[in-house]
Amino acid sequence: MGQLKTFILKTYHLIPAPIYGLLSAIIGITGDIISILLFQGYSLNHMISALGTGPGGIYFNIGTFLSGMFALLFYLYLIKAIGKETNDQKKHKVGSFFAINSCIFFSLVGVFPTSTNIVIFVLHGTFALISWLSAIVYLSIFSILIYKSKNFSRFFTYLALITAGTIIVFLLTWIPIIEWIMALAVSIWITLISAYLLYRKV
Repeated sequence: MGQLKTFILKTYHLIPAPIYGLLSAIIGITGDIISILLFQGYSLNHMISALGTGPGGIYFNIGTFLSGMFALLFYLYLIKAIGKETNDQKKHKVGSFFAINSCIFFSLVGVFPTSTNIVIFVLHGTFALISWLSAIVYLSIFSILIYKSKNFSRFFTYLALITAGTIIVFLLTWIPIIEWIMALAVSIWITLISAYLLYRKV
């Protein structure tokens, strides 16, 4: 067990951890684009999940799963970076829990794509909802912790709140185009904060 843990840690540290955030966004977007290109007649009037059952569904589902896993690896680093200077350990622990929770359930969305099978359909919807609700919580908490941080620009406080806001608007409206805006906002959040951590070597 100890050897396995050592191997995992060595593998994890092969590349700078913020790169996992960039990989999460790139792989997720790439899977979406390939799926759209293979889905004749697809438009932004369709929910994103429809891509999971289209001709390119395998690319969407694998992209979603890997995106969530790479996001998890990135958030483990971000959690550590934020925790180094926060005095509010309670908020930090709650934010950390929901960040990890969101990533895991987002990955499961790719494992259980939307389907005509009622059980898989319910699982897909449940996992997606848990991931979104968890994201609202951790983005809100991280925005507070980042606001008080000296290592992060306050720009990321506002970006986190805007990203959480897009998720809330989508959940209240359930409009496909807003779901795409939400997905883009999450990708931008992860990409920019990952790039910032790399540049500043936080």
